[in-house]
Order: sequence, then C-alpha cells, then structure tokens
Amino acid sequence: MTSMTLTETFSICPVCLKTIRAAYINRDNTVYFEKTCDEHGGFSCVTSRDAKDFESWHTDVINIKPKDALIQTSKGCPHDCGPCEGHIQTACCVLIDITDKCNQNCNICFASASPEKKRELSLSEIEQKYDELIRLSEERKFNIQISGGEPTVREDLPQIVKMAKDKGFEYVQLNTNGKRLGLEAGFAHTLKQAGVDAVFMQFDGTADDVYEKLRGGKLLEIKKQAIENCREAKLPVALVPTLVRSVNDNNIGDMIQFMLENVDVVKGIHFQPVSFFGRVTGGIGEEQRFTMFDTINEIERQTGGAISKTDLAPISTGHNLCCFYANYLKQEDGSILCTSTMAGQAGECCVAEQCCPSDIEIISKDRDFVLKKWKMAEAISEDGFDVFLNHLRENSFTLTGMAFQDAMSLDTERIKRCRVQVLSSGNRLIPFCAYNLTDVSGNYLYRTL
Repeated sequence: MTSMTLTETFSICPVCLKTIRAAYINRDNTVYFEKTCDEHGGFSCVTSRDAKDFESWHTDVINIKPKDALIQTSKGCPHDCGPCEGHIQTACCVLIDITDKCNQNCNICFASASPEKKRELSLSEIEQKYDELIRLSEERKFNIQISGGEPTVREDLPQIVKMAKDKGFEYVQLNTNGKRLGLEAGFAHTLKQAGVDAVFMQFDGTADDVYEKLRGGKLLEIKKQAIENCREAKLPVALVPTLVRSVNDNNIGDMIQFMLENVDVVKGIHFQPVSFFGRVTGGIGEEQRFTMFDTINEIERQTGGAISKTDLAPISTGHNLCCFYANYLKQEDGSILCTSTMAGQAGECCVAEQCCPSDIEIISKDRDFVLKKWKMAEAISEDGFDVFLNHLRENSFTLTGMAFQDAMSLDTERIKRCRVQVLSSGNRLIPFCAYNLTDVSGNYLYRTL
C-alpha cells in the first residue's frame, strides 16, 4: 500500500467535537480525510475515489471577509462561529429557519424536523432578523433562504416573504419538500405574488422506492404536481436531491432527463451528497457516503458524456471543495451545450479581480449570480432579438452541487470560507455545516431544537 499526505488541516473529533489535526491522504489512488483524537482514536472517510480528481480540482479563489466580526476567537474553529474574526468569506446566501415543524418525518434531516416539533419564530422575531441582516450586509444585501423545518406549514409564509421584499432583499428563495405546493392548488401563485424568486424543492429521484427509503412514503406524483403548479404560477424550481449510495446514486441521469423535459420551469438541479448530521435513520450509514467527486463522475457516466465532468468547475469564492457548477443550454435538437465554459464565461459566479476591482462588486456579482440563474422566461409578444433571448432563457439550466460537511468530514479551512450561513437564534451568522453539526450521538454544536 502506498500512502502520501496531500494537505494538512484541522477538523473535529466526531465523539467529543474537540478540534484536532487532520489531513487528506492519498492511499493507493483514493483520497481519505483522516484524523486522530487522543481520547477517542482514529477516524477516516473517503473524499475522492480517484486521487487525480482531487488533485486537479482547484481554482483561483477570491475570499472577501465579512463586514463585521461578531465573535472573538477563543476556542478555535468551529467553536467560535458568529462570524469570528478568523472567518475569511462573507456570506452569499443566509438561511432563516422559521419553524422546526414539518409535514414529513424523513430518515435523513439535518434539522431533525417532524410534525411534533413546536418551535416557530414570531413575525416580530423574523422582522428583527431581517433588520439584523440589513445591518450586517454590505451594500448589496444578502440573498435570503427561508427554511426550517418545512416553511410551508406556516399559514403566514406569504406575509414573511413579502416582509423580506418590502425591506429590500432582492432574492428570496424557499426551501421546501414541495408537498403543499403539490396538494394545494393556487399556493404556488400565492407565493409568487408574495415575492418568492425560486423554489428549492426536495427531489430525490424519479421512482417512488427512493422516497419510501429516504422520506417514508410515495411522493413522486406530488412532486410532479408541485412542478406543474409552479409552471402555471411562473415560479422557477430547482430540484434538490440528497444523494445516497445504493439508494438513488444510479438515478442521477434520469433526474437530469426529467429536468430537461421540464426545463421551462425546472431551471436546474442542486445535488447534495448525503451528510451525516442531524437525524440519520433507516439503516443509512457511512458505507453509503457519496462524495462530490462521485456526483461529478456519475453525471458524466449516466448522461453518456452529453455532460462532461470537465464542464463542472469549482466556484471562485469560498472553498473549492464545497461546490461545483456549470451552465447549459438545451438546444433545439435536444443536445446540450455548456455555456459556462465558452470564451469569457468561465468563473461566472464570481468575476476575476482584474474585471471587478472592488470587494463590493465581487460580492454583488456573487449574489446576483444566484438571483439570475434560476429565472424563467418572460411572456413577450415581440419578434426578433427579444424572442431569441427568451428562447435562450427558457431552455437554459444550471447544474450545481454542494458537499456539506459532517463530523467525519469537517475541514476547518472550509468552515472559515463558508458562503452559505444561518442566522441563529442569537443572531449570529454561523456557517451552515457548523450550525447543523452533530456528534455521533446526534447532539448539535449550535442548532437549538
């Protein structure tokens, strides 16, 4: 067996959550993330099954520090989030959890949500959070993700969305399982009118056995009806699959095909390889870990090369091991054209420094990229160039992926550069992975239930 240390960093012990040394190790062409706690022993999880994928995955990253540090560093990352003075990257999107309730009880849930949960933010508490985000924002306000639990269990959700828009937040995204959108006619239209810009909808596959395994029931037809209702309301949808090895990892190509058949309203897929934090039940375990590089390779394999792994690139802000993205156009003959690798388009989610010299311009472009990429085509009557542009918008889509970290895989260098954050109950901005981090017994580091 050959072994070589590639990168050294810090992580946490999955048992006691103490900060410890860690490293990415190449063992016989497979990259593992390994660490040892003096008290609880050694831990290892796979990062990439091909060392070449890991070693070639890099970009010139631009990091811009948050406007204000709210917490002084004392215990060390990830125990001082808020952000602390050591945090390197300002947020692009900020989540606000408005409820712990849910109309499902999934085997995998980072929030451990369920129908029995009671906690909800009042409207005045939500308004205070909006005002705090305005204070913490740079000139261009944060993008907002309304999350939970399941936000649609609240009858006042439209009022919550409208409040954000009235306060000047340009992009309001709804994270949802889509159940109410599918079962209640007109609800999608109500949300669109209130100001929802895009729906991030839980969508784990194109077969009901996947939903029975991960979500506890047959949900595919409800998901399809939710998409139809969003189509009617002109409310764009991004599909969000949680990818679990031996459950739905072979369904990636079918999910992409489903998106292509509905590309006028489904504007992309945001893949999320499974992370083991929060509630993980139903016999799902470490052997079913599915990595970001697994996802990229399976996209290429299951599309027969129509989407190449070379299309998919790390983003230019944050940390390169967190995300991938690519933009595409479905052409009239059904073929797929990658537009993010065309001349002048690479790195679209954050322009290079020479093109965008100021920090605020970089921040604005980063947040505007999210705002624009899920948009649907607008109804127009003109001929000529406007029709051409509308055709492009109607047939464009985005593939993205985000590899959330858990107690086995957490890398403090990634935490310091996190650009997806949660405004906590104490109005601290906490990186998403740290906020949802649990030890092996399911105890959270930050999230309160």
